[in-house]
Amino acid sequence: MKKHIVVVDVGTQSMRTILYDRLGNSLFTSQKGYSPIFKGIEVEQDPRTFKETLFLTLKEVADYANNQHLEIESISVTSQRASIIPVNKHGKVLHNAITWQDRRSYQQCNQVKERMSMEDIYQLTGLRLDSYFSAPKMLWLKQNMPEIYEDAYKIIGAQDYIVHILTNKFVTDSTQAARTLLMNIRTFEWDDTLIAAFGLKRSLLPEIVKPGSIVGTLSSQIVEKTGLKSNIEVIIAGGDQQCAAVGLNVLRPGTLEANIGTGSFIIAYAEEPVFDENMRVLCSASAIPGKWIVEAGLLTSGNIYAWFREQFYKDIPEGEYLFQLINEEVKASKVGANGLVLIPHFKGSAAPYWNPLSKGLFFNVSLEHTRGDFARAILEGIALEMAENIELIGNLIGYVDIIHAAGGLTKFPTFNQIQADVFNKAVSVYDSAEATALGALIGALVTKGDYATHESAFLALRGKAKKITYHANTTNIFLYTKMLRTKKHLYNAINDSHIYSYMTMK
Repeated sequence: MKKHIVVVDVGTQSMRTILYDRLGNSLFTSQKGYSPIFKGIEVEQDPRTFKETLFLTLKEVADYANNQHLEIESISVTSQRASIIPVNKHGKVLHNAITWQDRRSYQQCNQVKERMSMEDIYQLTGLRLDSYFSAPKMLWLKQNMPEIYEDAYKIIGAQDYIVHILTNKFVTDSTQAARTLLMNIRTFEWDDTLIAAFGLKRSLLPEIVKPGSIVGTLSSQIVEKTGLKSNIEVIIAGGDQQCAAVGLNVLRPGTLEANIGTGSFIIAYAEEPVFDENMRVLCSASAIPGKWIVEAGLLTSGNIYAWFREQFYKDIPEGEYLFQLINEEVKASKVGANGLVLIPHFKGSAAPYWNPLSKGLFFNVSLEHTRGDFARAILEGIALEMAENIELIGNLIGYVDIIHAAGGLTKFPTFNQIQADVFNKAVSVYDSAEATALGALIGALVTKGDYATHESAFLALRGKAKKITYHANTTNIFLYTKMLRTKKHLYNAINDSHIYSYMTMK
């Protein structure tokens, strides 16, 4: 009998632990939520929630497997990227995780610019010098909490922290290291020039391995807490967005995906490093060893819709009816949300503007607007921002005729049609919105020798999967083109007037 594989997916707002068979069928899922800590431009997470949630979800999966007489061979780990967690040599956490959404370290970026140009950093790393990434956060920690920095044995990411709990090993992979601003994107190794520019200690960085590497077997603590067997192998699958790209068949040149979660990410496959002369999009390591992705991201998207639901539908109990009500109100609003335009920068902006100080904005509000208009404006604003990034990436990699979409919002057909209309491209959605875990499973199956390549694994597991393709409605394309132009003018007017920096000083 074939042994089974567990995928642990460490998200920003929840952890999903999924039991799969070797054919890609999800047999059992344990999902637990947790909440980041928001304070202005600072966003932290108590890593103990990661640890406790890992124990809980793995225990539920182990109990199910034991009751069904199923044997588990491997655990494949994927997670959010560019968060930092300082730990001592025993893995004890010394401070909350400073998450990928945190923007406090923008001043540290300005300091590093005096030592190394933005262009040189981009050419070495494929990344912009921005507080989005790990190294500026590490430098902030060094300057503002020197005692924690000095006491730290390693500064690791969320995936690396989970892997350490599972195996007692300090290790990362190239997809995660590629989000630090400290790894050479061509060699997939730590770069001493970059480490020196940030003034950091190389000893704080874990070993880099290839995505899909087997990094150890289960620690005695995990065995005790979950009832799993000690000989289960742990595979480091890679960053959540890189894994999602694999799970959405972004496995050859010309393919592109849009993954809409807490933030949104546009990702394309690349056979070699790809750079934008204006440094608006990023190049990172792929979850396929030795390959690359071209990427552009929104810091806030799905969480804006969640925020709106929490703040403006408080009278409706949580449950399926709540989502139905919101979606019905969105459908009742006209295309274009009756003139409402959203700038979705609720935690600053990543691509294409790269402004940590920018803020969210609803423009053109009148007394005639309804709650449904605002909800629709959120979905359209997210899609409009994504459209700018799709155009940028398309100019770099060549023509893209279809976009593979995934994420929680793609369960809403109206949003998928909005995407197709805004992008003016076909948008394909698989019947399962779970792309990240599938990518981590595919990586594990290739590592274990079930398949020779990631593409053959995808074809075997999802080649015949049901999908729906949405095509652009020609009557809506002109309106959305006009709205996108309006949104760009709005952002530039505010930014050029230095209003964002003025409001931050206030």
